[in-house]
Amino acid sequence: MKPEAVLLELLAWFRREKRQLPWRGTRDPYGIWVSEVMLQQTTVGAVRRRYEAFLSRFPDIASLARARPETVLAAWSGLGYYARARNLHEAARRILRDHAGRLPRDPAALRALPGFGEYMAAAVASLAFGARVPAADANVTRVLSRLFAIEGVAGTRAHADEVCVHATALLARGRPGDVTAALMDLGQLLCTPRRPDCVACPLSAGCAARRLGAVARFPRKKPRPRTSRVFVAAAAAKDNGRVLLVPSTQELLRGLWLFPCAQADSPARALARLRVAARGLGLLLERGGPIGQTRHTIVHRRLEIAIYRALPPNPKSEFRNPKSVRWLTSGQLQTAAIPTLTRRIAVAAGFLPAGRQRILESHASRCAPSVRRGPR
Repeated sequence: MKPEAVLLELLAWFRREKRQLPWRGTRDPYGIWVSEVMLQQTTVGAVRRRYEAFLSRFPDIASLARARPETVLAAWSGLGYYARARNLHEAARRILRDHAGRLPRDPAALRALPGFGEYMAAAVASLAFGARVPAADANVTRVLSRLFAIEGVAGTRAHADEVCVHATALLARGRPGDVTAALMDLGQLLCTPRRPDCVACPLSAGCAARRLGAVARFPRKKPRPRTSRVFVAAAAAKDNGRVLLVPSTQELLRGLWLFPCAQADSPARALARLRVAARGLGLLLERGGPIGQTRHTIVHRRLEIAIYRALPPNPKSEFRNPKSVRWLTSGQLQTAAIPTLTRRIAVAAGFLPAGRQRILESHASRCAPSVRRGPR
């Protein structure tokens, strides 16, 4: 199918069926950038609920750059993949310092900023500035792989290069932002990973994969890593209506606050390790079984979490390092820089209502990692 014919059908369909999304109604490069960062490995539905609130808190690059890191992480809480928020904040600081507070238009300059890989730089340059550079996320990659029957494994350099060749040919003849957005929408709405709606697809007549009767075969994917089961024991210490949190020591959750916890390959070992960690904080675990249980999945690790009541020292000055802990009320907990893991434990232990968790929690932590953006 020639690029001219693809564009004609694709853009006609896009004018009729394009999704109405908050970030589609802006010409502000900053707003487009924020949406692209949020959409990495996070569903459109989750981002739709959080996008406008984030921009209300940080309406421009300057306000984001001048905010404290913990404030940014708190506003991001529940969206998962917190390195995105840290990179977003650091990039804003560099833009304010090195680019007079304006997002660079050049893809090469964008790639030099934290969090701007090849895809992010291309997407922002294309959608915000109309640059004719291919931005192939998972949806665009799937559409073009099927349309042109591109062999190879998605995510490899050779496959990505061929996808970009076809995307570049389309961008040369249409408005880059519209072409990129139309391919994304087509992949999200019709050309889905499973059970694609080929009958309704505007490009089905020229789809090479459909002619071969092998739509499901394109693109080939790398095997997913096996999900591992991990047992976690968490300590819930409460005093005068406040709960105890400690800073995360994991790079993945750096800058966020957690309940004291320990992990192992069995519940008994996790509990034994928690007792040691609790003593290091000056806490004593109560005897008896867990007061609550919950589950959480982070990438390919399924956490089975048991929560145990802990007794705080009296007076609290007996803490080994009082500056390394934080006592938060229920209200403070709801607005603090905490990950979904902490929120789940707080709900299971009765410190937060379950409804609050459902409102704030996104499905980001359930998405598999990818070189490019996940489902939109």
